[in-house]
Amino acid sequence: MGTKTNKQFLKLKDEPILYWTIRAFDESPRVDEIIVILNPDDREIYKRDIAAAHTFQHAIRTTAGGKTRSQSVYCGLKAADPRCDVVLIHDGARPMIGEILIDDSIDFALKYKAAIAAVPAKNTIKAVKPAGDGSSTLTVNQTLDRRVLYEVQTPQAFDYQLILNAYEKAIADDIEATDDAALVERLGLPVAIIPGDYNNIKITTSEDLMIINSFLTLMN
Repeated sequence: MGTKTNKQFLKLKDEPILYWTIRAFDESPRVDEIIVILNPDDREIYKRDIAAAHTFQHAIRTTAGGKTRSQSVYCGLKAADPRCDVVLIHDGARPMIGEILIDDSIDFALKYKAAIAAVPAKNTIKAVKPAGDGSSTLTVNQTLDRRVLYEVQTPQAFDYQLILNAYEKAIADDIEATDDAALVERLGLPVAIIPGDYNNIKITTSEDLMIINSFLTLMN
């Protein structure tokens, strides 16, 4: 996004994006524990702009992440209370998550053991291949059936022991994944789809930040 600041600490309505994400879970009466996985370089800005600046209903715990997303999620899982039954894994840069999606994620995890928030794809998706002329040009290989395509969001919700075992199996097999559910799929287990929310945007660009700022302004 053209800044050295981790995007989770960019300001949204005068507060870090991560603050809004934490607050959404903090306000849920069904959440027992919140663990924030931090890059060690972000500990001071987290303490200054979030921990010291706000009071939460839950005691927010932090743990250092790893070099990759998978390693970081595993660190978070190991830091969780081993007695917990369900864990929701959520992107810190998705601050627009609402109470309904949090509740649905918990319910789906309790019922199906593994579930992911997702929304039907709105745009036509095409698989591509190199043009074959030595250039960087791509050509269409296949037009995919949009009716069976979903855009995955977070939370990704799981039975705690199931996702912990899936991660430990992946580590033993030297598998790196950008998607938590993919590790459960490797075990041959089904993953249910939780009806997601198109407003549950992951902030990855300055345009995303502008859209959410405008949305919050309209809500207020």
